[in-house]
Amino acid sequence: MKRLFLSLIIIGAFSLPAFPQDKQEKKESTPTRVYTKIILEDFETTQFPESSISYKSTGHQKGGIAVRDQFPSPAKDSKKYLGVKILGKSGDVIQITPPKKLTIDKYCQSISMWVYGKDLSGELSLMIKDSEGASHRIIMGRLNYQGWRELTVNIPKDVAQMDKYLSQKTQIEITKIMYNPGNTGRLPMWNYLYIDDISATVREKFYDKQSDEW
Repeated sequence: MKRLFLSLIIIGAFSLPAFPQDKQEKKESTPTRVYTKIILEDFETTQFPESSISYKSTGHQKGGIAVRDQFPSPAKDSKKYLGVKILGKSGDVIQITPPKKLTIDKYCQSISMWVYGKDLSGELSLMIKDSEGASHRIIMGRLNYQGWRELTVNIPKDVAQMDKYLSQKTQIEITKIMYNPGNTGRLPMWNYLYIDDISATVREKFYDKQSDEW
């Protein structure tokens, strides 16, 4: 009987939950990195003149750009968006240079934008200048769908973002938005591109505050 009683005590001891302080220590040992979403351009107030667009082309292109307010995207509080059109074919590229700088001074995990597709299979991409001044082309995707959709692309690891010194405050910048028509026929055709709410998912950068000069 005594042996049975001792066995029950031992089993009960092993089945007890961990002490609260043990859970707290485990929780505090895991670093947390909180990401937030920031809006870089919502097209509500920025004006995009015709000089905002340029072309790399096969010689047949023409196009236009305008801020529109009919049938905006599902983005929160959206009333206006950017419309771009190009008469071209595969091999032509229309480039949009934002009138105001789209810079990110925090660590950026991804970039998103609302894009209206008309099932034309054109390719949308971004040119990004990193913290060391190098340029990178990042493909957002093909617009082979219909209607508004939020496209998201992760920032590749080869895009330099981190500050090398505590006093250094660097940033990355979206310098151009580019669209390559998807139609491959001999004759050019009109392609239409609609963009809303360019945003970035970011967190604070990590700074090594421990000095090795001792």
